[in-house]
Amino acid sequence: MHTLEDKRYWIALTLIPNLNPKKFHILLEHFSSPEEIWNAPLEILKGIPGFAESAETFCHHRSRAVIEQELESIAKLDLRVMTLADPEYPKPLRALADASPVLYLKGDYLEKDELAIAIVGTRRATSYGRSVAAQFAQELGKLGFTIVSGLALGIDTAAHQSAIESGVRTIAVIGSGFGNVYPQENRRLLEPIAKQGAVLSEFASNVNPGQWTFPQRNRIISGLSRGVIVIEAPEASGALITAKTALEQGREVFAVPGSIASEKNRGAHQLIKKSGAKLVDSIDDIIEEFADLQAALKGRQAQPAPIQMPVLSPHEERVYAHLEFEPLHFNDLVEKTGLATSEISEALLSLEMQALVREIEGKRYVKLP
Repeated sequence: MHTLEDKRYWIALTLIPNLNPKKFHILLEHFSSPEEIWNAPLEILKGIPGFAESAETFCHHRSRAVIEQELESIAKLDLRVMTLADPEYPKPLRALADASPVLYLKGDYLEKDELAIAIVGTRRATSYGRSVAAQFAQELGKLGFTIVSGLALGIDTAAHQSAIESGVRTIAVIGSGFGNVYPQENRRLLEPIAKQGAVLSEFASNVNPGQWTFPQRNRIISGLSRGVIVIEAPEASGALITAKTALEQGREVFAVPGSIASEKNRGAHQLIKKSGAKLVDSIDDIIEEFADLQAALKGRQAQPAPIQMPVLSPHEERVYAHLEFEPLHFNDLVEKTGLATSEISEALLSLEMQALVREIEGKRYVKLP
């Protein structure tokens, strides 16, 4: 096991602005170690094809890098560091041409995490989208897939939260350093995710989230995964970048259809129409794409006992029958069911206690999967 000090020069090189993974790999091809890269004279760096134009900037920032401060931050944040030189570095990422030279993480990446699938989508998810993400995360996780996503609000959160609650493994890939985790609302998820998987970043601890960090992060999400499931993605969604990168990496891409009236689904629909993404409405559509896994997965599918629907009262049945995965206002339930407001309130309370229904803001209710 290498110590943090052994990885000093790997870490130091991540502090150099604009030294992206592709340029890092160019240097690794010309030098025997990160330490040799760090100490290379300017004239030598200028002679490297593909790096000559960056040499002077590299040397300028190299002289200003505060390595000790970064090592202290890593220790303070209680992070592990994995490099391409480490045998435990994720195999699916190692195979990429632009593999991250350094990964910072909380938790553990295990060999079984090589069977992973990503769930991504809009930050402004509907109740339907969150329900689908939660259902797929739970069902695929129970089959042995590690659930990968990006810790963003909306679909990402639903996938991670469902994995945590279901006791299955999940990996969050963040688009910043660990000192500036975004969004703040989801920092509460870091510890439970690390306990059931890992939180990963390729960025030094003080790197802020920005427009350039998230597309770079997205290639890791797809790179870790056998496939990417897109749920609710408008045409300008970052989830489409993840899907595009997945296709370039030779991964499977799946898209969940939604209402044609909602702009939140246009990106996912375009993936189906123009990019060859497979339309999915159940995990069976996903599993059949992995021929090498079907025998093992079918065996696991047979294990869970069927879910028994609770016995409902006549009023509960009537209210439940009119609810969908899209929010419905209390007043609409009064109109649709013909029941008294007190009868509806009593039925809704019972349905909530049975985890069949959830109230969201504005006296609106949704059916739970």
